[in-house]
Amino acid sequence: MRDSNIMDTHPLSRAFVSNKLLRLVETIADQGEVLLSSAGIVIPPRAISTVLMIGEVPDVTAADIATSLDQPHQVATQRVALLIKLGLVSKRPHSTDSRRKVLEFTALGRDQYGLMMVMLEKIRDAMDALFDELGVDLAAKSVEAVQSLKARPLVDRIASPGPAHAK
Repeated sequence: MRDSNIMDTHPLSRAFVSNKLLRLVETIADQGEVLLSSAGIVIPPRAISTVLMIGEVPDVTAADIATSLDQPHQVATQRVALLIKLGLVSKRPHSTDSRRKVLEFTALGRDQYGLMMVMLEKIRDAMDALFDELGVDLAAKSVEAVQSLKARPLVDRIASPGPAHAK
């Protein structure tokens, strides 16, 4: 992936924020994959949040993960299936509801979870340094932007621009 593209300098550049953010996500995911691999972690970068939930939430299921992470159930199920294929996770019946399948770590999964947690602390610290360098907490601003767009979608903002854009 290139460092920049024509949308970075185009007069309508600000309309392409999704393109810029997608490049940021891909850059972080690519670099995260290198970090994980260099630490002997086989967990795919896009499954880290799933593994985190399995490690922190008792009796968690794929449906719980999908709901908590605001993901389609199919995505959560695919990530769980990959973790099972990698030998990191297994399923067992829920103690009170046989229809629910609880996710738990295998021995390898517990080891990987421990390595992942150490790496996540390092990544958090590196991101804090990046946010300081940029002068903005991108994580917090991302959450804020989602909340603002859900409260007032783009269609409403176009139909009735706010005072900040009155020129």
